[in-house]
Amino acid sequence: MFGRRDDNSLLRNGRFVKLWAGQGVSFLGDAVSLVALVILTVELSGSAQAVGGLLLARLLPMLAGPAAGVLADRLDRRAVLVGCDLFRAGLVFAVIFVESIPLLYALAFSLGAARALFNPAIRAAFPGVVGSGDLTRANGLISATFSASVALGPALGGLLVAAAGVEAAFVLNAVTYLVSAAFLARISFPPPLREDEGGFFGELAAGLGYLAGARVPLAIVAGAFLLILTVNLTTPAEVFLARDTFGAGDVGYGLLVSLWGGGMVLGSALMAALGDRVNLLLFYFVSILVSALALAATGFSPTFILALCALTIAGASNGVDNVTTDTILQKRVPEALLGRVFSVRYLTYSAGEALAYPAGGLLVDVTGPRSTYLLAGVATAAAGLLILFLISLPRRKTGAR
Repeated sequence: MFGRRDDNSLLRNGRFVKLWAGQGVSFLGDAVSLVALVILTVELSGSAQAVGGLLLARLLPMLAGPAAGVLADRLDRRAVLVGCDLFRAGLVFAVIFVESIPLLYALAFSLGAARALFNPAIRAAFPGVVGSGDLTRANGLISATFSASVALGPALGGLLVAAAGVEAAFVLNAVTYLVSAAFLARISFPPPLREDEGGFFGELAAGLGYLAGARVPLAIVAGAFLLILTVNLTTPAEVFLARDTFGAGDVGYGLLVSLWGGGMVLGSALMAALGDRVNLLLFYFVSILVSALALAATGFSPTFILALCALTIAGASNGVDNVTTDTILQKRVPEALLGRVFSVRYLTYSAGEALAYPAGGLLVDVTGPRSTYLLAGVATAAAGLLILFLISLPRRKTGAR
């Protein structure tokens, strides 16, 4: 259960409540809009490759993530966050009038660029908004809200497009960005804690240099790449596991994806309930171990019901991972460097995702869906051991932790 004192103090924090409300609205709008973007791409091209190009266009701006992290650390964060939301609202509304794939790709790329700046900026601003409250609980609430949008948003998007067309989905998403901007504009963020580090490139080098010598943050950032790579190997296998291995059809596939998202909600809610009373590093490693076992159990499952149970547990472990890693970085990294560190984390996250999907597809074609889940479980366990090794390395005498 939520501890009364911590829960009340957090929910009485008007700045956090506004941030939470704005993020919740835009999370749902994003999930609805992504479905509409994919549908629009298919309508304009009729090509699966075009869909892959759209997803790649959204992902490419993350390669410039470290540069965006410098901006997140040196500029007024309220201006950055509100500006990104207003910019995204205009872009999504413009998609309504798109009639060509190249223009759609350009808008998708621009949306990805805004996301590459917004994400590290809001993560860096988070400790200042929560203040002396419970960071773990606050991250748990935000993560649970995001996970719920992942679980419910695609279904809502499909229903909205079927009932009112793709234009309605884009209008809804544009409105959610405007609502988010309105909430964020009413929050007072602490000013950025800048130091004279030699201009833009000096600040970029300072952020990367800090991360290279910071034992735990470096392990968390490297772990983001490794775990996204290993866990997402199973994404191309999901539909084949449901339809071919267990004969559950498209309904079974939808249920499989939804229960993973539901598990993420449960894992995030668990961390919100426990708050700062737990050892975050311990829970992080437990989540990796449980995830590895759950993925392997999915490959061994004799029935679809048991596979669904295993994947729900894997999703819950993912939710715990999300909360613990965000909170560990926010507690250990100096606030003046948080934007740069989180931007590198998002870069490694995107790189792992970009490698996992084609590699997972190849594994499914060569070994089948069951073996893909088994191999992903083994690879996840190996990734956990590597992360543990990185954390156990001797500390450098730089003040980094």
